[in-house]
Amino acid sequence: MGVIDDFVDEYERQFDYWEAAARTAHALLEAELTSSGLRAIVTSRAKSVDRLADKLQRRNRDTPYNSVADIGQDIADLAGVRVALYFPGQIDEAERLVEATLDVHQVKRFPPDGAPAAIPPGPTATGTNQPTATSSATPEHSRRFSGYGARHFRVRIPSSRLSAGQARYGSALVEVQIASVLMHAWSEVEHDLVYKPLEGALSTSEHALLDQLNGLVIAGEIALEQLQKAGDVRVAAAKTPFRDHYELAEFLRTRLSALGSELSDATLGRVDVLFEFLAQRSAATATAAAVEPYIDRLEQDFERRPAAAQLADLMLSADESRYNAYLAAMSAARHASEGRRSTAAISKADSEDTLALNEFVDAWVMLETRIRDLGELGDARLQSLQAQFRLLDSRGLITPEQHLELNLMRNLRNQVFHGRSAEVSPERLREAAAWLRSLTAEIDRRAGER
Repeated sequence: MGVIDDFVDEYERQFDYWEAAARTAHALLEAELTSSGLRAIVTSRAKSVDRLADKLQRRNRDTPYNSVADIGQDIADLAGVRVALYFPGQIDEAERLVEATLDVHQVKRFPPDGAPAAIPPGPTATGTNQPTATSSATPEHSRRFSGYGARHFRVRIPSSRLSAGQARYGSALVEVQIASVLMHAWSEVEHDLVYKPLEGALSTSEHALLDQLNGLVIAGEIALEQLQKAGDVRVAAAKTPFRDHYELAEFLRTRLSALGSELSDATLGRVDVLFEFLAQRSAATATAAAVEPYIDRLEQDFERRPAAAQLADLMLSADESRYNAYLAAMSAARHASEGRRSTAAISKADSEDTLALNEFVDAWVMLETRIRDLGELGDARLQSLQAQFRLLDSRGLITPEQHLELNLMRNLRNQVFHGRSAEVSPERLREAAAWLRSLTAEIDRRAGER
């Protein structure tokens, strides 16, 4: 047996491993895309044994493999994930989301900047191979359109995103492809035609027709981008409730872009939870008009504090019923990513964790209520927590040391209310609740002495 047969036999024995690794990356990306309000179709697969053997035989004819290790270094698409975006204009945002979710080792863009048109390198989330010589087999035909347009990533899944039972998938190299739904469809058609040498090389007219179809796909992508922009304008102007969190995300993107904010993977955050929170309160609150007053109050630290989290903070403002509604919204969000545990995931009736959480919520709401009732702070409901704390410090109602500790408490609160409550012990929550109650009483005393 040769090195190719050895590699294929070993891969066939490990097929279930690669398929599971692909599914794991798929689940993570799909959850992140969904919660951020990016419409996409996400699929995954482990490379079929037959296709792998065919691919290795083709590549071996050009550059013979000397060992199984050589093949392992050459083939990076044993596990693959495909992201087919509805709107091609969101590809940059999707790329940043991939970089934030997975460990990216290599990025390839098709076609490369300044390069001639490229043909798709492989089918269904397959390789990052360099374009083959297929297109040069008919030199009499010159492409008029740009060909395959996509982003390919070679990634590994971070250990922080894996459960104990999934740890072994952290070493798997996975390929992620991002392109529009139209471009993915065109690349499938072209690949299946040009990679079938037994049926003969394509004629000049067939290449010309594929080129023409590529032009139609590019025109379709332009139309989709215009459709996206038109939809953003419609949603921003509408007085009716958002139909889903995708519409809320489109509204936020439009408004933040108008304010000059640079969109990124972290800009929006858990829009699905925010939408669920708004919808649970009432239909009237899940509208652009209800969200609009808070937009200008956002602080421009979106990489650290996503827009959805900041908006939720402003809307919660000293209202215990709203805090409870937000916790319920986190529980109801259907697409929480693996490795991210929501606050409500721990909520068994009368459990130690839930009792400690309730104690912390009560203490925090009591503090916020007292701050809001201090007339000298103005309309605290429309101010960020950081701004409220600065005002307390400047008015002498808290000491600089208490200001620093209060910011630490704010970080703890963000852990609890924005998805990382599993990292906080009940003992820590109770200690924090006691400190918050003590601070509230001290603020009352100082305010009364003035």
